[in-house]
Amino acid sequence: MSKAGKLAAVCAAVLVVGLALGAAGYALGGVKGFDKVSEKHSWIGGTPGERVVYAEGEPGFDAVEVTGNASVYLVTEKYFKDQKWLDKNELLSATETDIAGENQVVIIKGEKIPDPQISLEDGVLRIYAKEKKTNISFNFSSVDVTPKILICCPDKEYTDFSVNVDTGDIILGGVSYKKATLETDTGDVIAKEAKGDEQVMKSDTGDVILSGTFGKTQIKVDTGDIKLAGTYNKGADINSDTGDVVLKAKAGIDAFDLDLRTDTGDIVISENGQKTIVLDDESPSFTRKGSGQLFKVDVDTGDILLSFN
Repeated sequence: MSKAGKLAAVCAAVLVVGLALGAAGYALGGVKGFDKVSEKHSWIGGTPGERVVYAEGEPGFDAVEVTGNASVYLVTEKYFKDQKWLDKNELLSATETDIAGENQVVIIKGEKIPDPQISLEDGVLRIYAKEKKTNISFNFSSVDVTPKILICCPDKEYTDFSVNVDTGDIILGGVSYKKATLETDTGDVIAKEAKGDEQVMKSDTGDVILSGTFGKTQIKVDTGDIKLAGTYNKGADINSDTGDVVLKAKAGIDAFDLDLRTDTGDIVISENGQKTIVLDDESPSFTRKGSGQLFKVDVDTGDILLSFN
């Protein structure tokens, strides 16, 4: 057979395989249909279909450091024993909840995802979640390849929370700390009913949502909304490239010095439920002298919506 003939035969074979895979995808209900197949044949999805849950006890930690590729949950018993919250975050089923207790580190991951490395030294709990490496991946599956790390925190004040992950959410619930540095490339950063003296929170693609009582606060988001509620005793420095910034403060407007700017968007300030300032001109900015606690917001594209009591 000539070289041209061989080439034509190879192309025809590739075309036949492509049509066969397309027909299979259609029969399985489109791309989503590959989920069911990948549970039996992992080579199709490139993702393990089985879920593994286990826990390790690490008593006596006062600080936490997590790096790698994972979603991280730092929560007190109010959360890790709340089945509705566990179900919402797809963490533990009702039959698995008993393994979550104070000082436990609960790992939820795919069967073939590497186990995180866990160590405890000088009161610092360190966890490294290594990303699974593959040479070739045809990933048509929606099975999550990012492990979830649930850290069950006793109700006390921690010295430091340091979380820096590539892909995954960072969620705090009911915890108190002196300092927190929380960074994710792709994912949300959420702190509910939290209390912190100092916090730095960053997400390249994702939202930052805070509620509680906070001291010095610094937030940076490239693409995502920033939603803040509660008390901010030492002001805040907020920067967003694309996304809205929303504040629902428990304090009155006089509790802050305001320095607000958006290139493309509106500035709206409300007091006691009534809009008092609306700036919708081109590249609006607003400054106001208050108590000396600076609340600074710099947005490229997005609205700034502040509400005070």
